[in-house]
Amino acid sequence: MLLMVALATAGFSAAAQNQPLDSLISKFNAYKVSNTSEKIYAHVDKDLALTGETIWFKLYLVNESTNKPGSISSVAYVEVVDAFNHPVLQAKVGMKGGYGSGSLFVPASIVSGNYTFRAYTKWMRNFSVEYFFHKKIAIVNGFRKLELDRTKNILKPEIQFFPEGGQLVAGIKSRVAFKILNRGDNNDFKAYILSPENDTLSIATADEMGMGSFHLTTSAGKDYSAVLAGPSGVVSTSKIPVALDAGYVLNVVDSTQDKIALKIQVSSKLSNGLPVFLIIHARNIVSNASIQYMANSMVTVMINKKDLSEGVSNITLFNSKMQAVCERLYFSPVDRKMSVQASTSQHEYGVRRKVSVELVSQDANKKGVPASLSVAVYRTDSLQSGSEPGIFNYIWLQSDLVDVPKLPYDFFDTMDSKKVAILDNIMLVHGWRKFKWSDVVSDPKAIGFIPELRSHVISAHVTNNDAPNPGAMTYLSSPGLNIQVYGSISDGDGLVKWETKDFYGPRRIVIQTNLSKDSTSRVTIVSPYSDKFAVRKYAPFYLTPSVEKQLMSRNISMQVQDIFYQDKGALTRNGVIDTTAFYGKADETYYLDDYTRFPVMEEVMREYVRGVLVRKRRDGFHFINLDNINKSVFDQDPFIMIDGIPLFDADRIMAFDPLKIKKLEVVTRRYYMGVLSLPGIVSYTTYAGDLGGFQLDPKCVVMDYEGLQYQREFYVPKYETSKLRDSRLPDRRNLLFWAPNVTTDAEGKCQLEFFTSDVQGDFKLVIEGNTRQGLSGSGTSSFVVRSFDN
Repeated sequence: MLLMVALATAGFSAAAQNQPLDSLISKFNAYKVSNTSEKIYAHVDKDLALTGETIWFKLYLVNESTNKPGSISSVAYVEVVDAFNHPVLQAKVGMKGGYGSGSLFVPASIVSGNYTFRAYTKWMRNFSVEYFFHKKIAIVNGFRKLELDRTKNILKPEIQFFPEGGQLVAGIKSRVAFKILNRGDNNDFKAYILSPENDTLSIATADEMGMGSFHLTTSAGKDYSAVLAGPSGVVSTSKIPVALDAGYVLNVVDSTQDKIALKIQVSSKLSNGLPVFLIIHARNIVSNASIQYMANSMVTVMINKKDLSEGVSNITLFNSKMQAVCERLYFSPVDRKMSVQASTSQHEYGVRRKVSVELVSQDANKKGVPASLSVAVYRTDSLQSGSEPGIFNYIWLQSDLVDVPKLPYDFFDTMDSKKVAILDNIMLVHGWRKFKWSDVVSDPKAIGFIPELRSHVISAHVTNNDAPNPGAMTYLSSPGLNIQVYGSISDGDGLVKWETKDFYGPRRIVIQTNLSKDSTSRVTIVSPYSDKFAVRKYAPFYLTPSVEKQLMSRNISMQVQDIFYQDKGALTRNGVIDTTAFYGKADETYYLDDYTRFPVMEEVMREYVRGVLVRKRRDGFHFINLDNINKSVFDQDPFIMIDGIPLFDADRIMAFDPLKIKKLEVVTRRYYMGVLSLPGIVSYTTYAGDLGGFQLDPKCVVMDYEGLQYQREFYVPKYETSKLRDSRLPDRRNLLFWAPNVTTDAEGKCQLEFFTSDVQGDFKLVIEGNTRQGLSGSGTSSFVVRSFDN
């Protein structure tokens, strides 16, 4: 009987201990449903651009959990931002199936300096801005004097410390990682760890990325420091974080080839027999959750490596109160790496000669796989040394962390002990990650930015007497031959959202409420671009005198291309756009040139427009549309438009010159579109779709708005014949080829062709891409262009 009671009590105790852990996992799973983000990577064709040149890019958007393309959003936002967080270039890019591409022309108004190219989606704005895509890009304004020989303003190297797990605890031996900032091109640094009495306890050497680690046991109330020394001697002295009197320490060690050991220690002040909880997760998926009990203030947990998710895992330790007290990152090998080989038909080419390239995309087993690729071919010199590609590195490592050292694209091709140590140092110095556990266990927060699932969403605030105006019906439209009108009712905060369709290129948009009922509301467009910026500190911009000749040559090349090929560079690929009006096929269509031309609109409407009755009352003209579905008439005025712009006063269209109207369409049925319920439609269209001089109501908000970017075509001349090769028209392309939408076949193969220019030198071919299965990778090749004697 006593045994049964003991077993029942033990079972109850175990269930009680499991309850907090189960609750935490349940909250984590609920959290990830509304907080699954996406990652975006940009393949940018250059690291340095001259004003007058074009920056070309392809965007790869993947789901955060699976790293497969085709995520949530259909629109991405691209900006080039200066050192003061002022955007100098912006573009909205349509995304389809996880891919999008575009270009940014660099105007002469931009000053020379280091800039940040960043890309993100509206959905990503719900999370930290640090996880937008960021890339440093230099811009040189060749039309303004540039001091090439000025003295570098080099920042002083300094050292940062990162205790493993997040904290030092007095009396417990801990591992402390460090990172050297502002080290320039110098890798020869050592850190001398000093006791409170200035005795040297250990000497730690930095790796090639400027990181390293050492072990330290601290005493309570004592200050420890480190002296950073470089080739020229001591450069700085820094304090090591002060140890806590009581706390937890988490140490992770690669115990064997198949397992890692998690050593958990707690100070004696807290060692009271209470359990601790361990959770390991990656990309919002929990791979391990357990309860651990201390023995002599410590416990070691062995974890099978095969049970961990690929890439960066978060190992988090919770105390008995389910408070996160330690966190450590760990990187597991990734098999989903794609290799891309590029083979040119020869290593040397003459000017204006055809280059044939064979691309092969393969998985880790060297089996060909179909992939979506982007390809850039450019001249390499001291200005453009060639940014190493890194879609794999970014998706599997950099996108999960902040400010990760730049690794070469082939870093993960073969792993050795040196690379494993570098990765481990990266994990150590990047501590706590994308979210706070306090956010997980708290009540869900309202989502600030809804994803653009189908198309670009334009937002605005509606106010009345400077206060939010809820419940206001608003209309957005753009004059043109493609008749589209969007309606939205403002929410409790006065916010309205219009989901557009095929909204490309520069537009003139018109926003209004129903001016016959509401003439005092004010509508203000909300910028779709993020007003928050990550902290990015770049070294001061400078160019040495040795590049002056190359800079002048490239500037001349840019101007030559602009003069002789300006019309070619302006070509755009607009794609397929549905030009059908939002109401579909009208019930009645009248081309007014087919009828007797009357000088007054009233005569037009009365003489041959069958579906509309015209009545003139004390307050002016009214239209009454037939309701053919119910064999009656509507008791309200129909929805009247001219070139897609809603009109709420029939007198205005009746006073307009009918000779400027090309077409009139009538819908003799009730039409529903979202929140709009329209009692028939009367739509007038001018010859050019530009309103034909019609004066809009001054209460309308009329503004220029840039829609989704049309894709500009990259122009490559073809020198197929000797006559074309001998043409005296100059060709000074430094970027020989850019192709954002290259696809390999089922065997992973593809052929490309392009032509060299008059520019001689070393050229590099860079390929980035991924597959539908979530494989990603890069490849490079090179060749030489020189002039051969005939």
